[in-house]
Amino acid sequence: MEKYFKGLYIRFLKSQKARFIEDSKKHSTSLKDLKFSDKILGEFYDNYYKPTFFEFLYDVKTIIYSDNAFEFITKQALEDWDLHPYLKLLIDEKIIKVSKNGKVTLLKKEIEKFIPKPQTAKQIKAAVEKKLGIKAKDKQAVINLFKKFDRFKVKAKWDQMPISAESAFFVAEKILAKIPFNKKFLLVGDDDFISVILTLVDPNIECLAIDIDAQLLECIDILAKKFKLKIKTKKVDLSKKKDLKENFVGFLANPVYTETGVKEFVKFGVNQLSKDGGLVFLEIGDEAIGNRFLFLQEFFSENNLVINELILGKVYYPHIMLYKEDKEILKRLSTLIDEKVIRNSSKLGASLYIMNYLPKRPKRVKFKKPFYAYL
Repeated sequence: MEKYFKGLYIRFLKSQKARFIEDSKKHSTSLKDLKFSDKILGEFYDNYYKPTFFEFLYDVKTIIYSDNAFEFITKQALEDWDLHPYLKLLIDEKIIKVSKNGKVTLLKKEIEKFIPKPQTAKQIKAAVEKKLGIKAKDKQAVINLFKKFDRFKVKAKWDQMPISAESAFFVAEKILAKIPFNKKFLLVGDDDFISVILTLVDPNIECLAIDIDAQLLECIDILAKKFKLKIKTKKVDLSKKKDLKENFVGFLANPVYTETGVKEFVKFGVNQLSKDGGLVFLEIGDEAIGNRFLFLQEFFSENNLVINELILGKVYYPHIMLYKEDKEILKRLSTLIDEKVIRNSSKLGASLYIMNYLPKRPKRVKFKKPFYAYL
């Protein structure tokens, strides 16, 4: 199936580039007084508009799993000019059919095994509850979902701190919505057991979970064996190992919340992505970063990472007493708020960054253009 879609991708690029050049010269009001050669217009396309293979597949995924074709425009923040070439390709290939009112019907059902179907956090929660035979509480630590199956204990020396179950379901929802096809997905550290949640919900997904904690990896192995999940584990010290010698469709990192920690985890993950592109899911809390987020933005750009989404208010950590300083903040807060309320509330919030990796860095195409020249 991957070979089929790569052939489709090559044909799409050829036709889309030709159409871009033609439309820019014949059908663009904002460019009507500007004279560009086919060569220059081709450079604009190659540097600014040509999708990676993974971007192409994600666009395909968005359309085939939408109820209405025009959802593509709002979901992707694009326009109808972007929708048409995808619709034409998918209809011509008999992958979908589209009714006159825009309703999309997937014809090639075997694609569902290759391209993961998006699921809501509510659907993910229900699937996990059913597989594990439990009733999940949203605000509990995610590791509590697996208490009867593993022996994992959080360890302060590796800054392990579990997110809430609700947060884990949301992160899994975003990964399932974004990953374009079932090539192996990497977890750079997995003390939130996201690999287990993903593969419980969609058995076609393959994961590699790496971590420095052998006990954590053993627990994931136990769960993978018990529920027949496609998860492999590998003990890795990121300060020593830089390359796994295989490529992934994307990765999730929930690193140490320092500037250096974020850079080390993300750089390692980026090194495992391929020339086809890739997706980066990054959870960051502002514990010891502050205005150094500006430096992180520069780091993302230097590593060809384009921020597609920045989501606040969806990832948080239940209260936990992990470090000695936690006693001090509990003491201070309890002079203002009841201690029981504090212990039942969030300890820490985090942002979820979703970024697209460009394997080839775009180059500036220099020209003098009017302010309203859409090119």
